[in-house]
Formats: sequence, structure tokens, C-alpha cells
Amino acid sequence: MSVLAQGTHVFFLDTSGGTPVVTRAECATSLTPGGDPADQIEDTCLEDFERSYQSGLRTPGQATMGINADPKMASHLTLYNLSRMNPSPKIPWAVGWSDGEGEPGYGSPVKSVSVDAGGTGYGSPTVTFSDPEDSNGVKAEGTVETDGDAVTGITITNPGSGYRSAPTVTISGAGSGATATATLGDVDLVCPDSRTWFKFRGYVSDFPFDFSQNTVVTTEVSIQRSGSSQWIKKAST
Repeated sequence: MSVLAQGTHVFFLDTSGGTPVVTRAECATSLTPGGDPADQIEDTCLEDFERSYQSGLRTPGQATMGINADPKMASHLTLYNLSRMNPSPKIPWAVGWSDGEGEPGYGSPVKSVSVDAGGTGYGSPTVTFSDPEDSNGVKAEGTVETDGDAVTGITITNPGSGYRSAPTVTISGAGSGATATATLGDVDLVCPDSRTWFKFRGYVSDFPFDFSQNTVVTTEVSIQRSGSSQWIKKAST
């Protein structure tokens, strides 16, 4: 069954200040997220009469978002100011589809864990992480490596999401004295599973105004994408 475009919401994470702010782009009239097609790498031989190619690096394109520009809407001023920054920050974006409701939060995944003290007496220890601050976040998971006695390392098996501060790392098992410290990755939007989402990263490259006769003032915001994208299906009910 088709999904209506009406009811779509566009969110971005404003990271230009001290604390990230989840912002909804108000009164968006259109959005074309663009793609990231793979480049062509030619591997044609001299004896060939037709060119042949291999798939190369993907090149993210440019997203465009139509807006009825209104200075009374704070999100419009934020987007304009982001476009004027040098350099404009690369920020997370999330498009919430019309098949549900809910707004994203924000937080980071666990990037790595360093062992501060190996302790002693550990045979088959386990590691647990504290819960993320964002209600839609996922708790990180990992496994513990030992030399038969002391903890030598911790491998992240699920980085989790929604952490706004480094989680507490607890090493359990028949041993004592082991401690570890977690390091967070880049901050991102954390989306609830109550609707479908399309996520990407990019910077606001332009916010040009259009003043035409017998119409409202509009703009076509240009967003230069960077990196890959995610299409996240709504959870089954």
C-alpha cells in the first residue's frame, strides 16, 4: 500500500551551539533527498570493442527542500544561519514518514572501550553498560577478552545509541579489580520505531530566497549530503 507524502516531517540536529538541539523544519513544501550513485571505474582492455566498468566509490548528491520562508519560524532562521557558517557543519537529518508519529531524540553510540585495570581472577567475565539517556536509545553490548586471569580488552558487539554521556562499564564474573572506560562516537538523531525514517548527514550549502509576483516568499534549501543513508522501516504492530 502506498504511503502519502502529506504528514511527512523533516528533522535535523543543530550542533552549532554547545548542546545539540533537535529541530523540525517547519512548513516544508517538498523534499528531494537525492542519491549516492556508485562511480564508474573503467577496466576496458585494448582488444575490447565495448567499454566495461566496475563499481567504485559512491558519491553522495545534493538534497533540496522547498520551504515557505517565514522569519517568524525559528527553524527557518536556524537553517539560514547554518548556511552562512564557514564552514557549515555536517549535521544529521531524519525524514519521518506519514505512516506514524513521533519525534527523534539524540545521542551517540559507544565507539570504543579501553581497559584501565585488568584485575585478576577472571575466567569468563561479562560486560554490561548503563542505559542510554534517550528513551529511544539502545543499550550497548560487548564481550570481554582475558589472558586467563586479567581482562585484556573489550570488543563492542552492539554500539547502542542515545548516549549523551559515556556509559558506566561494569565487568562481572569470578574476579575483581577490572575497570574500563567507554568513549562515545559522533552524535546522531535517535528515531522511535513508531514510523518509517530516512536518515542521512549533510551540511546546508545554500538558502536562496525567491520573491515572485502574486505568491509567498519561498526558498529551495540545498543540503550537500555526506556519507551513506539509512531507510528504517516502521516496527510491526
